[in-house]
Amino acid sequence: MNGSDSDHPVSEDAFSLLGHDIRLGILRAFFDMYEPVDPESLPEVRDQRTLSYAELMDAVEMEDSGKFNYHLDQLRGVYIEEVKEGYVPTASAIALYEAMVANQPTETISADFSIDERCPNCESELRGEYQQEFLSVDCPTCDLFWGATYRFPKNGLTVRDGENVFESLYDRMMHHVGLARTGQCPSCAGLTSVVIPRKRLDGDSTPTVELSCETCSWFVTIDIVSAVQYEPRVTNALFEIGLPLGESHNMRTTEQVLPDVTGNIESESPLHAKITISFEGDIAEFVVDNELDVLSVRV
Repeated sequence: MNGSDSDHPVSEDAFSLLGHDIRLGILRAFFDMYEPVDPESLPEVRDQRTLSYAELMDAVEMEDSGKFNYHLDQLRGVYIEEVKEGYVPTASAIALYEAMVANQPTETISADFSIDERCPNCESELRGEYQQEFLSVDCPTCDLFWGATYRFPKNGLTVRDGENVFESLYDRMMHHVGLARTGQCPSCAGLTSVVIPRKRLDGDSTPTVELSCETCSWFVTIDIVSAVQYEPRVTNALFEIGLPLGESHNMRTTEQVLPDVTGNIESESPLHAKITISFEGDIAEFVVDNELDVLSVRV
């Protein structure tokens, strides 16, 4: 599957269902009473998320049952589902609600702010920038720090102080990268593909990998060491060469070695890339294939 033009009518239909005040009012009735509950309490979940036909009519202040039925039918099977007790929101409706809460489209966030954390290379205070709901963290002083740019919901900034922002961004990004490495898009659950740019395997540049979804717009470029750092053999190798992984719960200490990471092509067909990491006189090497699977590790 891919994001071709044939997919557009599906998206247009989904959006058109939201283009009426009555239908939005029906969904809002669910959103107003929606609360996360213990997933073990299944009967209670159904009870808390169920609204009767009469309750939905009252919520949108309608007396014309024919007109109400028309709009209810438009949502049925897409955003709401009829059950024995009444009506419940579907996963699509809940995702819509959660996206609204996460992204808070009507809220304003400062575009630039300082982060109470230091660059691992030059000790300068890191800088944060928020544009188009992408959060970027970089060092304003040196060019050695890779930093990060990734989609980050506004809600994540409103509930955190500056000192926790970078850790949260990094954790979120790495969690999604880990899922994408398994072949699943963290955004739409579609299939992901892997591209290792050969031009970065020149023995000088920091080797990177591009992970992208074959269905939606999710895409990330990341250095290969960070992408595979949680693979047990790679983690052990980083520990053996003395990288102080214990100083950071999310292993962001790998940033220290990126200026001294190089890649070379070991095999063209199929592509095998040898990644070399130098740290305080010790060297670790690992080989990955074109699917980012770790084939071997040596210290």
